Amino acid sequence: MCGIFGYIGPDNSAAICLEGLKKLEYRGYDSAGLVGVAEGQLHFWKEVGKIRVLEQAWSEKPVSLSLAIAHTRWATHGKPTRENAHPHFDEHLRIAVVHNGIIENHNALREMLKSYGIKFNSETDTEVIAQLIAHYYKGDLAAATQQALSLMQGFWGIAVIHKDHPDQIIAVSRENPLAVAFNPSSGEAFLSSDPNAFHSSDLDVLFLRNDELAVIQADKVEVFDSSRTQIAKTPEKLGLENYTRSKGDFEHFMLKEIFEQPQTIEQALHNRFIEDFGTVEFENFHLTPQDLQAVRRILILGCGTSWHAGCIGAFLFEEKTRIPAHAEIASEFRYKNPIVSENTLVIAISQSGETLDTIAAVREVKQKGSKVLAICNVRNSTLTREADATVFLRAGPEISVCSTKAFTSQLTVLSLLALLMGRQRHLSKEEGQAFLAELHRLPALVQQVLDLDAIIEEVASRYSHYKNFFFLGRHCMYPASLEAALKLKEISYINASGIAAGEMKHGPIALVDAQLPVIGLCGNRRTMDKMLSNLTEVKSRGAPILAFAFENTLEIDTLANDVIYLPSCPDELAPIPFSIAAQLFAYYVAHQRGTDIDHPRNLAKSVTVE
Repeated sequence: MCGIFGYIGPDNSAAICLEGLKKLEYRGYDSAGLVGVAEGQLHFWKEVGKIRVLEQAWSEKPVSLSLAIAHTRWATHGKPTRENAHPHFDEHLRIAVVHNGIIENHNALREMLKSYGIKFNSETDTEVIAQLIAHYYKGDLAAATQQALSLMQGFWGIAVIHKDHPDQIIAVSRENPLAVAFNPSSGEAFLSSDPNAFHSSDLDVLFLRNDELAVIQADKVEVFDSSRTQIAKTPEKLGLENYTRSKGDFEHFMLKEIFEQPQTIEQALHNRFIEDFGTVEFENFHLTPQDLQAVRRILILGCGTSWHAGCIGAFLFEEKTRIPAHAEIASEFRYKNPIVSENTLVIAISQSGETLDTIAAVREVKQKGSKVLAICNVRNSTLTREADATVFLRAGPEISVCSTKAFTSQLTVLSLLALLMGRQRHLSKEEGQAFLAELHRLPALVQQVLDLDAIIEEVASRYSHYKNFFFLGRHCMYPASLEAALKLKEISYINASGIAAGEMKHGPIALVDAQLPVIGLCGNRRTMDKMLSNLTEVKSRGAPILAFAFENTLEIDTLANDVIYLPSCPDELAPIPFSIAAQLFAYYVAHQRGTDIDHPRNLAKSVTVE
């Protein structure tokens, strides 16, 4: 879950790499490092913490480098220390390596190299790569790298430099994306684990596939397969968009992104309605009506927040299309022997489009003949390149690690997809038009929730001292409860559990006492009576109750210690306003507790390891 950036060319290599790393910090921020070649030596800077710490260290002792590679780390092997930060080196400081992924047999390789008398300086699997390449190096860096790769097991994106090759970066990939960009006219080349980190839309871009090796020089890029046969790859122009990273008047990106949701939901809906027919159309949609009409089962894949969106989406699809639908956690699904067919539509959800488990699961189902539809926020990502079709969220960059606007945009797009497929089946034009009218109302509805900001902040301040929470919900409010609990866990470091309210009596209620607040998401009218009964059960055990409920929900004020009333909407869309209210609650609890809200400990925005 780390970020790689590299540059070779006439400009300031270190400064360009540092700017590239800033765009990759979402991938990890435990530590960061930079290395380059000058006057026949490797010069490097490594620091624990965020990239600004590394930038400060470099600015105090700058060196003009002929090339540079850089890395921002999310720790897997070895604690987040300066010693374990990338780059890593061979014992003679000739070779430097930065690495995304995991070398699964690193212990065996380490012991083999130790038997040759090689000494190690860190706990990481990455140092094994540098030492192994050095062991095989005989003057040809690409050949030594490939020989080392032949012994390695796992998955990786790797950049390698050598002090005696000041004009060359070696890059190799397996299951971890690497993109190479170059501009022959300016004589410069770039390397990144995310092409959206490149600074220009004019660059020619190549994507490395599994076990391909690139020899990157300022004036040319050569790509070879695992047998050292050169490959002719066609470069792409990506049309990259430049965004300004600014919190505006907000204290944190998370709060800014929460308050952007009327606009991001509007963007997800924009120009996708066909009002006269009560249906939907998507731009550049590569699945035909015949493809969708052939679907007999819907499988939704995602991790974390995206899985929660998928769980709610499964309710929507069954309600609107009458097609069996269910959501699976991608990290579990990829190790099953799944029953999928050409009539199964797989919907893969990922904000970044780089979630390793989701991409691996997608590759599995594609081998079994299923069509894959991606729901993603990032153009040019791995998922969007591998899916048969993509619907983009249009939410703009989500900087805070804790997902907010991407989640509600995912739910909006899933609602549109469910309507599209429902209209191709039993759903009438009038029913479609009525649902479109409710979708039209969503941005204004969300603004009404945001207008409750001060009330939610005041309520959150009264609950911020508790150490454990239960979130209860029924029907689609159950996955909304999972998501609400996840938000609180992520940014406040409080133990919170989302629970299907009917399951309380089957075990969790044993934990309920006066020190465990229960938050009821009362946003499903079909099960409201049952939900109120469940809250009565926990109230009788002494639990403080905070309810999020529709206006005019009967009896709720007699049960709950606190009630936050939310504007009315259809049950199938209720997870959107209720989740936004829960996002604000989590934000203000975390703010009271003084945590690092935008960059919570131990987390990264894009999960590119298992």
